[in-house]
Amino acid sequence: MRFFAIAALVLVLASSAFALEQKAVQMREDFGTEPLYDCYMNYYYYIPCPTSSWFWSYTTWTPGEVIGVMYTIGDPSMGRVGAGCPPYLTCDPLLGHTIEQFRILDFAGYGTIYPGLFTVNFDIWCADQYGCPVGPSLWSSGPKEFCAAGWNYVVVTPNLCVSRCSPYGPPEWRSPRILITATHTGTLATYPAWGFDNLSTPVGLACLMHDNGCCPALYPRPTVSHYPIMHTGYYGINFSVCPPAWFLHPGDSTGNVWGCIELAWRLYVKNIGPTANEPSTWGNIKSMYK
Repeated sequence: MRFFAIAALVLVLASSAFALEQKAVQMREDFGTEPLYDCYMNYYYYIPCPTSSWFWSYTTWTPGEVIGVMYTIGDPSMGRVGAGCPPYLTCDPLLGHTIEQFRILDFAGYGTIYPGLFTVNFDIWCADQYGCPVGPSLWSSGPKEFCAAGWNYVVVTPNLCVSRCSPYGPPEWRSPRILITATHTGTLATYPAWGFDNLSTPVGLACLMHDNGCCPALYPRPTVSHYPIMHTGYYGINFSVCPPAWFLHPGDSTGNVWGCIELAWRLYVKNIGPTANEPSTWGNIKSMYK
């Protein structure tokens, strides 16, 4: 059954994202420049080659198209250094319920040069196990335009408690599962130039295939992976594609060589539990839904 689901997703992606333009770009992480945080999560590979990694830059979007990344608090992350590998928890599934900010990778940064053309709107949703939104948006950024090419931070103001998303996460973890989406709302929408992780270029350069830290950069994903599904999805317009289509690695029409790729987005979480003044127990979380 899972094979047919994956095949269907790949077929949808081949028709919906075929016109997108891709270019390999080298980029370093924000080592030593990030703001304070309790924990973070990301699903993209960062493969030092030797000191920076390679990404795919995707452009040529259509106004109204939606892309996004699903996060389950408590999942092992591909980007945490020195925490044991795999699996390990980057965020406590009982405590890490407050979203502070997230980081995206935009290789263009043309937003303020051409105001109104390349605008996006971010939303945070509760998500089901397939990455589809459940219920209304919990938070919306309003129109966003990025002036800097590279890593950009989106602060969630006020910080968002996502305990209400706990019933959709794995019951053994009692952890929230959320979806962050970007909707292309600009009049042109060709940009941002979204950054996705890149496996084939580091392999072609004979780099060591290990993610930042100690995790091996396994491929093809998700058939050979630390995870059973991908987390990055293409949702069409107004979620017309859901479950979302996955993004095939450029140059891999079948998914059997490199597999699928993830957006280079990172989620930052504060470990304060379901509320700031309440003990962080599963009983407290369940009581919120009575």
